[in-house]
Amino acid sequence: MAKDRIDSFDRRILEILQLNGELGPSELSTRIHLSPSQCSRRLQRLREEGYIQRTAAILDPEKLNLGISAYVSVRLRSQSTEIVSAFRERVEALPEVVSCDYTTGEIDFMLKVHTRDLASYSEFVNAKLFDGDLIDNMRTFVIMQQLKRTTSLTLDYC
Repeated sequence: MAKDRIDSFDRRILEILQLNGELGPSELSTRIHLSPSQCSRRLQRLREEGYIQRTAAILDPEKLNLGISAYVSVRLRSQSTEIVSAFRERVEALPEVVSCDYTTGEIDFMLKVHTRDLASYSEFVNAKLFDGDLIDNMRTFVIMQQLKRTTSLTLDYC
């Protein structure tokens, strides 16, 4: 099998692991009809080739008293290397930010943020995120209801 090529068994392994990352080679073998040793070798290769970056638990924000989820669009004061780098460093240090994407168009970054309530969100924005002179403009979109939540990626293109 050529490097960076996956077959239907690999796709099935990835599909199953996206739904339940706790499964090991034995459990996978019964679901995809390969031996545990073959599943183990395939898992190892998929990790080595970067298809599986890591395995993590998905936590419930409400159980953790994180009642506010929001998207925050950010436009920086300038696109200089120093400002972009300083903003990235700031975002990396903020535990409230669970994702940050560098985007095209009118905004530079789109963040997803979780905080306890509106008061803690306001404190987060004013004391942590908007601190300094990096940001030109920022808009908040509070999530009122989540319609779909998944970490599974489509495997239709590999």
